[in-house]
Amino acid sequence: MTDIDVLAKKIEEMALNLRFNTGLQIMYTGLLMDKYVNLRVKKYGQNRSRLDILHTLITHKGVLRPSQLSEMTFRSKQTITKIVDGLVSDGLVTREPEGKDRRTKNVFVTEKGIQFVENSLPITMNISYECMPTLTVQELEQLNGVLKHIRKRVLNQIANLGIDDSP
Repeated sequence: MTDIDVLAKKIEEMALNLRFNTGLQIMYTGLLMDKYVNLRVKKYGQNRSRLDILHTLITHKGVLRPSQLSEMTFRSKQTITKIVDGLVSDGLVTREPEGKDRRTKNVFVTEKGIQFVENSLPITMNISYECMPTLTVQELEQLNGVLKHIRKRVLNQIANLGIDDSP
């Protein structure tokens, strides 16, 4: 057996570990859902990241600092800046200085952004339904509970690393 054959066998054996395999399945499912949503909303000139920013702004009274958006959407500050630049260009958000400090700018959703999200909600809901198999209410509640538990653990693990994840 070559070194690559030995390593391939070790990887195959790892995949038989239920805990490891389940973690991979969750990651791959999330990546696939992200890809599917991006492909579906692309025809509307959007992507999931832009929609996440708009939804986050709206659910927080229409205004947040870029650092807050970064934290809430799990994206780097540079990524937030790029996304917000595009949303500003499209007139969906604006940047305005916070108080007298011209360096600190808040991101505000515009009326056009609010209307865009309101008009796109049925489409977003439909895309979400297309991704999800038909599950009972009990199965959905159980799945939500498990996913929340996993997210909480991962967030704690990230915090325990003590590493600034911005590039």
